[in-house]
Amino acid sequence: MIKPRHVLAAGLAAGLMFAVANLASAQGSALEGREVRAADGAVLGTIAKVITGADGRPLQVLVQPKGARAAGPRSLPYKALSPEGDRFVIPLSKAEFDSMPAVDLEAK
Repeated sequence: MIKPRHVLAAGLAAGLMFAVANLASAQGSALEGREVRAADGAVLGTIAKVITGADGRPLQVLVQPKGARAAGPRSLPYKALSPEGDRFVIPLSKAEFDSMPAVDLEAK
């Protein structure tokens, strides 16, 4: 027989998991569109997409490079981003960022 307090505990745990997932989703969407700069202050691009783990926490970000010659987005670990006001800074130069391979979002 299931005791009422076990049902309550299970319901609370499920509610907490749902709230954490919603918070992570909101956090990911809050990051999208934010500017990313190189260590020397050069504008690299903007966050186009946030990839989350099974727990809903951001793991990777896809940064769409700025400029007409820009290819597809570059994938960076979320932990590499350092907040600076309303934008982020990464410990790479513009040349290092530009030399990274573009992510092919159409690949299967």
